Parts: sequence; C-alpha cells; structure tokens
Amino acid sequence: MKVIITQREALNVVGMRILTTVEESRIPQLWNDFIVRMDELDDVAVPNCSLGICLNDGDSEFLEDSKFNYMVCKVVKDDSTVPDGMEYREISSQLVAVFTHIGSLETLSETYDYIYDKWLPESEYKLITADEIEWYDSRFKFGEDDSQMDIHIPITKKDSDENDINDGLFFINEN
Repeated sequence: MKVIITQREALNVVGMRILTTVEESRIPQLWNDFIVRMDELDDVAVPNCSLGICLNDGDSEFLEDSKFNYMVCKVVKDDSTVPDGMEYREISSQLVAVFTHIGSLETLSETYDYIYDKWLPESEYKLITADEIEWYDSRFKFGEDDSQMDIHIPITKKDSDENDINDGLFFINEN
C-alpha cells in the first residue's frame, strides 16, 4: 500500500460530535444525521469533501470498548457561522501518514489493521497524540468496491521528540 508522508495544513471544521465506542457503532447514525444538515453550513472551504475525525483525548490505549469522541464535519473558512447543534474546531497543522482505503466501508478495518499492525511498527515513525482524520472526497462512493477515501494518521519520527518541528517535506513511501 502506498503511503504519503506530508505536513497537512491546519483546518477549521464545523460539524457534529458524539462520544461512542467501536462496539456501540453509533458513527453511521451520526453520518446520517449530519448529511441531512450539511446545507446549513456556510463558507465551506473544501467543496465535495466531508471529514470523520477521531478526536484524540489523550487515551493511550484504544480497545473495542474504549470511549472516544468522533466528529463528522466539513472544512470551513475561519469566520464561518456554527448552526445550532453543531460545533467549531480547529485542527492544527500536523505531520501525517496518508493511506488510501480502496473498497467499501465494510473492509475499512482491514486498512486500519494494516496501518497499526504492520506499517507503523515497521516504519521509522510513531503515532503521536493528535486527531486522526478520515477524508471523504469525490472519490468516495458509499458501498462501492472502487470507493476511495484517505486516512490521515498523526506521526513523528521514532527517534524524535513529539514536539519537534518538522521541515514539512513531502515524499512517498512505497512500503
């Protein structure tokens, strides 16, 4: 699987958030609730794109029954209004490993297994405490085998401090 290492720009987002677990699986309902309200957003900065963000609250271990916050949102301009029942969040610029998941959402766990069980342990990078983003753009086709979406995993070099400033270079790793 091709991996792109890049410095992702800071993002301003508006959307809806829930506290859930993998076992509960409340994320599909959140998406349904958000999709019917997306037209309430003004000043969308990235058209034809929605994000799913696993908000990192600093928990070090993620299990099937671990509670986590998940946000469904759109990238907006920083002066965008926030509709009732939604919230605004700033996502900082971050060095990320970008993986493209190809296939339906039913196989998404296989891509995550590859990222965390194979690529990350074998790479020169480590996961850091930051938000993980699922990037759904025009390539995403719900339920289709040729659907594509990107996963942004926040990283730093294994031999560096999490707070080191990265030089922002972009390269592709074919591992």
